[in-house]
Amino acid sequence: MQIKSSSDGDGLKTAAYLIVLLWGLAEAKSFFIPLCLAGLLGFLMAPLHQLLRKHLRIPEVLSIALSAVVMVSPLFLVGYLLVRQGQGLVQDFPHLMQSGQEHLTAFTRGSLGMRLGMEKFEVQDVFQKVSSGAGEGLAFVVGGLAALLNAGSQGALILIFSILMLASRVQLRRSGERILSRSASFRETRLLDDVVSLIQHFLTARMLIVGIIGGLSAAALAIFGLKYSVFLGALLGVFTLVPAVGFIIALIPTLAVAIATGHSLGSILGMVACLVVFNLLEGNYLTPKMVGSRLNINALSSFVGLFAGGLMWGVWGMFLSVPILGVIRICFNAVPALQPWSELLADRESPEN
Repeated sequence: MQIKSSSDGDGLKTAAYLIVLLWGLAEAKSFFIPLCLAGLLGFLMAPLHQLLRKHLRIPEVLSIALSAVVMVSPLFLVGYLLVRQGQGLVQDFPHLMQSGQEHLTAFTRGSLGMRLGMEKFEVQDVFQKVSSGAGEGLAFVVGGLAALLNAGSQGALILIFSILMLASRVQLRRSGERILSRSASFRETRLLDDVVSLIQHFLTARMLIVGIIGGLSAAALAIFGLKYSVFLGALLGVFTLVPAVGFIIALIPTLAVAIATGHSLGSILGMVACLVVFNLLEGNYLTPKMVGSRLNINALSSFVGLFAGGLMWGVWGMFLSVPILGVIRICFNAVPALQPWSELLADRESPEN
């Protein structure tokens, strides 16, 4: 009885700690969001900084400054283009929904629609429900991007954080190793810099995959003459972070815009075929080659992370949730006592376990 009561007490204590932790993260989002974005940016700048330092022999301060400029400039440009196209899409959304409703109504009343038994399909009710939810979602995403670009002081703070993290990386690693070496859980694990290297590899590979798939998707949609191709292509790229269901979620607004702008059935099928090929390329070649299965997380964990991130931190929580889950899984995998939790998040069991 004493053992049972002790285990129940430990379970309640763990649940209480978890509730307090989640509440604290939600309440302090104005602090943690810039810090997490700065950490992500710092990890992405690190490979370029190492290249400039080791191979080109550029001084430390200058290499950090060049890394920041090279990394931030294209990100800001892409963000600006996404906001411009996203705002246009939000403004045109009612017209697009009306046009899509008219095209779908004409299709259901045509000969092919009659053969498929769609003459009783309630097009108006469906489009009202879809437009209500999708319009709010678009405004939510675009509003988050615009808020970051418009908040110059916030962006400058994130950049300063990331530069300071990069400049202090050696001291941070040594301090972390000294702190963790006192814990019995860490005495038999790899060094902290090895874990940091894994995290850096994971984040860099994921961002490269997002860029490759986003660029290919935007180019394909532009070739087919689809409006807002840059925004929709970027959406398809970002949703590669979500295994299994990410492609389907990102495909829905693309199809909606294609139908609403009057594209033919052949054109729509051509777009879908190209996007499916890109999705197969990502899932069967890019991700296994660049990320590896032992650094990946499963679809359920990704979806739960997206939901929780959106509830706590809004659109930036959804964006950061999957990379943060990947980092947490790598850290769990480095500690023998926490490896079962790593396997819970993993896409498949790590070979080293």
